[in-house]
Amino acid sequence: MSTILTYLDSVDGLLGSLLTRERIMRSKKLPIHRTFKVRVDRTMPFEFIGNLTPPFCGLWGAEVGFDYSDYDVALSHLGGDLQADIQIIWLDWRIYHKSITPQEAANWLMGRIEQLREGMDTTIWVNNWPEPQDEENIIFSLRASDRGWTRRLNVCLADLIENTTGCELIDLAGLAHERTGFFFDDRNEQISNYPFSDQATLKIARHLGVHLFPAVFMPRLKAIALDLDDTLYSGVLGEEGSYGVKLSEGHCALQKLLLRLKHSGILLTICSRNEEEDVKALFESRADFPIKWADFAAICANWQPKAENINHLAQQLNIDPSAFLFIDDNSAELLKMASAQPNVQLLRADQNGRETMSKISYYPGLYQLHPDGEASSRTYDIQANQKREKLKISASSFNSYLDSLGMVISIYENEPSHAGRLYGLSHKTNQFNLALRRMTEIEIKEIMITAKANYLTITISLSDLLSESGIIGAFVCHIEGRNARLIETLVSCRALGREVETVSFAYLLEKLISLEVDNLSIDVTEGPRNNPAFDWLKRFVPGNLDNLCLTKLLLDVKGACLNHPARVEVIK
Repeated sequence: MSTILTYLDSVDGLLGSLLTRERIMRSKKLPIHRTFKVRVDRTMPFEFIGNLTPPFCGLWGAEVGFDYSDYDVALSHLGGDLQADIQIIWLDWRIYHKSITPQEAANWLMGRIEQLREGMDTTIWVNNWPEPQDEENIIFSLRASDRGWTRRLNVCLADLIENTTGCELIDLAGLAHERTGFFFDDRNEQISNYPFSDQATLKIARHLGVHLFPAVFMPRLKAIALDLDDTLYSGVLGEEGSYGVKLSEGHCALQKLLLRLKHSGILLTICSRNEEEDVKALFESRADFPIKWADFAAICANWQPKAENINHLAQQLNIDPSAFLFIDDNSAELLKMASAQPNVQLLRADQNGRETMSKISYYPGLYQLHPDGEASSRTYDIQANQKREKLKISASSFNSYLDSLGMVISIYENEPSHAGRLYGLSHKTNQFNLALRRMTEIEIKEIMITAKANYLTITISLSDLLSESGIIGAFVCHIEGRNARLIETLVSCRALGREVETVSFAYLLEKLISLEVDNLSIDVTEGPRNNPAFDWLKRFVPGNLDNLCLTKLLLDVKGACLNHPARVEVIK
């Protein structure tokens, strides 16, 4: 248990609102489960930042090593040996502002990125630039000062990255706007040609270590399990009643952050030692609470062990417990959770709601890189699943249950507008994911646009009488003559239990046969959570997965569809 306490202390010290070099240096080394390599091509020092990232990366069990280029203003030899997991292009943009326009600078960088893309498909990160904070700039307008060039550059870079697949922004300008001190330090620049202050360096290192790197290297967490008393508010509900507990300014800000996370696709749940009727009365009576009862996807408010309740919540959401972040103010409860559910992520709530908010804001696995088109429907869809379970129990048969749902399965062939959703499914789906391929954006672009003649991509949308689930699954096949290889099989956990994957798979096989494909091989990778996908596949293919006869496989899959009552729409 000492390791867990060390971890909780590290989270408190590294993710809280008061970030200091002393706290970073004092943090203890945590167990490492994965290693990554980052290549940095640069025109200014990066080591001051890179040397501070290990404690932050340790919070998610990672060790990140850096490979540095020489200083090269022309960026003439990007990428090193091209073996890195991430590429950073780290530029002092002031070098260029006297000689080229912001648009020319962005176009020049784009040319370098295109050259680099010829040898690698990993994510490329590029930094923008903070606007100068010099006092003498006060007397000059935006157009009459360096600030104008910098602001236009940042707009050009944002547009470039928005329209360049596999390219992301290190938003130094955004970090500078947080205003926790001066971002630049002339003394550092004079000594080492490094322009940023110590406080700015700490912020950049934390941003990389707990936001950007985890967003690329690990799936986003799916749910937060919340304690209530002295976590979402001050006080004890069972003793002080609905109107006795206090919503401080910090707790109000915390609840607003949690709502934003919900709207981004994170499922909010309650895991609390309280009576459920009291909890419901609290959220229905307190108009000042930003979070309402309907915002929770699932609720366990009772006196059972919280580890058991996490299991129950996971079953309701149809996700693995390891996809949860459990937040509680009681260290003993966190230790019990770690003992019974060692893969659940843990965060210790603070009496100050704003401090809890800070720790959540920086917790690895919550940062969102791209908008999630299905986020708005996720909580409602999970709540609808609970209604479906009641219908299933009362139905006379499984088929009559399916028929009562009025399902519509929409199947899209090679739809390029679904590339972003395919990327999200590939990185977020854990249970029904056969290959665990974790496709890159560049790979998806090639599959759906550049070389689509060699691929068949099926994306699946689902709706029924209870909810619109959106795009919930995908199959990706690489076709070579009369042979095909299924390289990606993905279905969201929200859609499982209704044989949608089987109906869609049958369509995929029929389509391959119509393309005169005879044999199918299926890529699989066994992971810690994807047993549901393996169990499903074994229903049709109990043995070897190479060169399967398509006609025989289709007969077996169609037999499993059991006259499925869903209406299937094909959209080409």
